[in-house]
Amino acid sequence: MTDKKTDSILYGSVLHYLPKTLADEIICLSLHKADELRLRLGGACSITSDGKSIPLDTRLDRADIDAIVKKMCDGSVYAYRETINNGYITLKSGVRVGICGRAVIENGKIHGIYDINALCIRIPHDINGIGEPIIKLMKASHYSEGVLIYSAPGVGKTTLLRSLINSLAGGDKPKRGAVIDTRGELCCRLEGGLCVDILSGYPKAIGIEIAARTLNPDIIVCDEIGADTTEAAAIKAAHNCGVPLLASSHAKSLPEL
Repeated sequence: MTDKKTDSILYGSVLHYLPKTLADEIICLSLHKADELRLRLGGACSITSDGKSIPLDTRLDRADIDAIVKKMCDGSVYAYRETINNGYITLKSGVRVGICGRAVIENGKIHGIYDINALCIRIPHDINGIGEPIIKLMKASHYSEGVLIYSAPGVGKTTLLRSLINSLAGGDKPKRGAVIDTRGELCCRLEGGLCVDILSGYPKAIGIEIAARTLNPDIIVCDEIGADTTEAAAIKAAHNCGVPLLASSHAKSLPEL
């Protein structure tokens, strides 16, 4: 069987969305740890454990994929249309599901995703205490400087941010944190009793601006800063107000960042 943390997420939060045949096959593997589950229409499904992809025998047809997506959307795919158009669904447990399908484009924007043919289910792991070097760095600046964490996708940036939120906003001397949780991944697995305010579903630029202007936080936290110039402007404005940012971004190297 899996370890307790993985068991609570994979077995408690993911497998019940799947057809019984596929769920039973995964259970029989008795994996110690699972990182990602990929479902493909008519093709080989696979599960990744310790960096190795394990092919699964079960094949999914159109009815299977549609039923999985509908269940992940609580019975209303339309209600999740905006996030689906952005390429993902976030489950209530904070698990993110990447979506691949046929896009309908109007005026350069995606207006719908149809004929979904693949789902990538990323299985998060909670590892607290891993951000101590970053905490020391922030303490050295008396929490006046922000920190940008970068790495290639899938390395653990979101896991690290969760650990840092737990450390910064908890304990005997908590910092007031404002978390911009655009995709619903950061806060659903946080510890209880934290000194943190959560802006869930807000676009990052708007959330950062609101947090800095109205919530008086000691630090603002958000995930996956991109190339959007409005995000950059909001970050600069927050820093100019004296509020540091703790954030992450995709990049394999410093020049790429």
